[in-house]
Amino acid sequence: MSGGQRVRSFRHIKKKLKELNISWHPAKGKGSHGSFVGPDQQTGKLHAFPIPRNQQREINNDYFSRLRKRFGLEGKKWIKFFDSK
Repeated sequence: MSGGQRVRSFRHIKKKLKELNISWHPAKGKGSHGSFVGPDQQTGKLHAFPIPRNQQREINNDYFSRLRKRFGLEGKKWIKFFDSK
């Protein structure tokens, strides 16, 4: 189960999402959450995805998978996009 253990840098994910017009809003979450807000890459519909503060240094694979699904970033093409510098 090494896939569930992988973590990704929050700063890197934030930078890559910004390239897709998905921005970070630390005050848009409730309590200890902030949110990524932007369009679904498939439909163009606006979505928000909250992230708890404990994930704002490194995003584990579970949150990363749900984030990608929320914004229509599924498939190998998008994994390569996030893995690139």
